[in-house]
Amino acid sequence: MKNIILTFTAGLFMSAQVATAQIAVNVTEQVQTMSLGDRTGYSVTLTGMTEKEAIKAMRSWAGDQQKKPEIKETGKHELMINQFSGAGFSEAPANLYLLFSEGDAGLTVTGFFEKGGVFVSSATDAATVPQCKQVMTKYAWRIEKIKIETELAAAQKELEKRNDEQAALEKKQKQLNEDIADCEETIKNAKAGLEQNATEQKNKREEIGKQDAKVKEVENKLKDYDGK
Repeated sequence: MKNIILTFTAGLFMSAQVATAQIAVNVTEQVQTMSLGDRTGYSVTLTGMTEKEAIKAMRSWAGDQQKKPEIKETGKHELMINQFSGAGFSEAPANLYLLFSEGDAGLTVTGFFEKGGVFVSSATDAATVPQCKQVMTKYAWRIEKIKIETELAAAQKELEKRNDEQAALEKKQKQLNEDIADCEETIKNAKAGLEQNATEQKNKREEIGKQDAKVKEVENKLKDYDGK
């Protein structure tokens, strides 16, 4: 299993950054192996987000909180944000390490809180544990918000696509109606032409009848001269 660690200094996650539609977050205290060895941390599990997406979301979040945050790769799958200028976690500077682990249940994110060189745990600093859990809860909400924003962008893109398709259908409908109107005009003109043609044929047949009678009349005259 790949592990990714993000390290940054001081507190974080301002309340204003928390999404209003909040998911239920279960934060558990666990001992996990991170870059500094086995440490007590506070874990949340996220679903529907990969490790890569979570790190991208973290970079985005850090950029929202601090102009051009200094993010370094300090090891394989390990990143560090120096001198993070988010909201103060406590009076004393604190380092927060984030460990990302993908598993069958989803993406587990464990936060390790270091104050004065000591990692917070129920045994070392029980009074601070609720604050740690609250930070991890807000972090989970922020990640979930980014995921929902991505889903919204995809949904809006699909909506735009369908609106474009609808516009194309309406354009085609207009063209077909115009074609029908043209055809109806053609049919109307053709019917008028048929009526005119019928009248002209009637007149022509009358002319032919008269001319036929004249031909026969002349033929009869000619017969009077047969043998002459």
